[in-house]
Amino acid sequence: MKQIDVSGLETGEMNSASVADKLEADDFALNYYVLDPGEEFTGGLHAHLDQEEAFYILEGEATFEYADGPTADTETTTVDEGAMVRFPPGEFQQGRNDSDETVRALALGAPQESSDIRVAAPCRACGDSEYLAFVPTDEGPMMECPECGESFEA
Repeated sequence: MKQIDVSGLETGEMNSASVADKLEADDFALNYYVLDPGEEFTGGLHAHLDQEEAFYILEGEATFEYADGPTADTETTTVDEGAMVRFPPGEFQQGRNDSDETVRALALGAPQESSDIRVAAPCRACGDSEYLAFVPTDEGPMMECPECGESFEA
């Protein structure tokens, strides 16, 4: 058993790596978000092919778009304070704060390390792919086209 006090952590300190390290957890990811009006959880519609994600809304109201594929029509749902939403591996999703109030939320993912992430964006080089693969590198995060292999900064 491992217990930590998170009450003094700043939002930036409470991300999947530092919280998992503090808890000595190896099998799940945990992110804590505080979103001002207009802010997003991540930078766009994406899917983890090897990780399921759940969001617990601690305060406020979050809006999520989701779709079965990178070019499929998106649906929208609102998740109220005290409620949760889950996205299975492979489902494209994007959450944001469309309200006038602050949103505080926990995002949980399992397994912890997700290495197969797809971003719903066409390739700027060849235009033949409906998505780009997210690739972490020593130089920073990159996007790679699965069709032509061209890489772009994330």
